[in-house]
Amino acid sequence: MPIIVDKEKMRMDILMAFQRCIEKKPIDTISLRDIAAEAGMSHPKLLHYFDSKDDLILTYVKYTKDYMTEHCMNWFATHDRKDYDSNLAFLNDFMHYVAEAPEGELRPNATTQTYVLGHYKEEIGQMVTAEFREWREIMEQCLIAVYGEEVGRKEAEAMMILISGTFLCNYNRALTGEINDNIIGYLANLAKS
Repeated sequence: MPIIVDKEKMRMDILMAFQRCIEKKPIDTISLRDIAAEAGMSHPKLLHYFDSKDDLILTYVKYTKDYMTEHCMNWFATHDRKDYDSNLAFLNDFMHYVAEAPEGELRPNATTQTYVLGHYKEEIGQMVTAEFREWREIMEQCLIAVYGEEVGRKEAEAMMILISGTFLCNYNRALTGEINDNIIGYLANLAKS
């Protein structure tokens, strides 16, 4: 009897192997053979699932977009603003979630390198731009659902800047993370007259 292979699971295993490779060395030095070895398969077998490294990277960017969109929408759907003392507390809780993934949530963490690569490779750059455009639209929908029509694209874009910066700083361990439970609160302190 032939072995039934779950093609989508295999593709995801390869994407996670790619992510682990990026944790070890720069994206431009990673080969498909490196990824295949990390995934525990032969190079020809990997080519059965991805035609090229660019195909794999584009799929990873799409995975990142879908993952982040789903988890953002889910957070807002499962957290009611009425359960918080203030808008600040509500948004700080969301940013805390952004900063510190719950245990077991396997977030895409190779985004920084793929975003930089998008600057040099047009197709990847277009996909990254589309990814951020979709995230901004999702964030706008989530914010409008909570705060009403008085918020919109600019507030969503500001949130995207905070989210992206938070991911970048945490991934690179560039900052202490001591403010992760009050990110927006510290910004609000700066805005006080």
